[in-house]
Amino acid sequence: MSSRTLGIHHAIKSVILLGFAIYIAYLVKTDNILLYIAPRMIVYVKWSAVALYAVAAYQMYQTVRTFRGQTETDCDCDHDHTPSRSIMKNTVIYGLFFLPLLLGVTVPDSSMGSSLAAKKGMNLSSAASVKKDMVSGSGSSVPEASPPDSSAAAGSGSNGAAASDGELFPSDKFTKHYAKYAKQLYQSSVIAVKEEMYMETLTTIDLYLDRFVGKKLQLTGFVYRQQEMKDNQFVVGRFTVQCCSADAAPFGVLAEYDRAKTLASDSWVTVTGTIQKGSFNDMDVLQLKVENVAKAEPAKTPYVYPNYEFGS
Repeated sequence: MSSRTLGIHHAIKSVILLGFAIYIAYLVKTDNILLYIAPRMIVYVKWSAVALYAVAAYQMYQTVRTFRGQTETDCDCDHDHTPSRSIMKNTVIYGLFFLPLLLGVTVPDSSMGSSLAAKKGMNLSSAASVKKDMVSGSGSSVPEASPPDSSAAAGSGSNGAAASDGELFPSDKFTKHYAKYAKQLYQSSVIAVKEEMYMETLTTIDLYLDRFVGKKLQLTGFVYRQQEMKDNQFVVGRFTVQCCSADAAPFGVLAEYDRAKTLASDSWVTVTGTIQKGSFNDMDVLQLKVENVAKAEPAKTPYVYPNYEFGS
């Protein structure tokens, strides 16, 4: 293979690597990187961009050397390390790298919404995974919150309070941290679902739903609908992300609102209402009787993430 052809191959590799590095830098600078990966992964992606810059610089160095006729010394092996002479094969190989880069640059960055939620299936039972772990781990069902004993409720001092709390929010090794958090939430006049505790809050309420019926709840999310829903129903939804958008899962709360039809799908709202027990597709779910709806701006970070300090 001529030095000129080999130099062109080095140049193409340099352009591809530099393109990915610049694209990553752009996503980080504009915060659009948060549409694709969890915040805790950003530092690794930044380092990958640095590595890409370094390898691109090396490929450019090789390009200059090759055009100057300074060819690389052949290694002592049986393999030919020069690129294929087939134009078709090279086009396909380089195209596999150019195409995703081109799509990334030309397709507008946008957050996931109703269309993807419909494909993945909106999950209205955030405590389902906890209940599944309990059953598989101990063979027992989810502990029921039995009515507090009158003598314990009437007791005074710390012992009486502890007994009452234990009966309100019974727990085992799988749910003790949820029970502890439930006691905190139970004291709030209006339970505000915060970004950093989104799934933990909904899971706790869903797990002890009987105890939270009648309490006020406030949360923010995008409006989601599907055919089986009534005219006065919609879901306040969010996508949870563990690592990146590939593992995103939609979770939400079923809401009832007399003016639900006036809310456009995928619009962001903050709703406040009363917690109820509802049913959807023959499944018992947490339901919110909406009393107030306010338009909301999409969160800077549109997804929610597990709180790894919860229960520690």
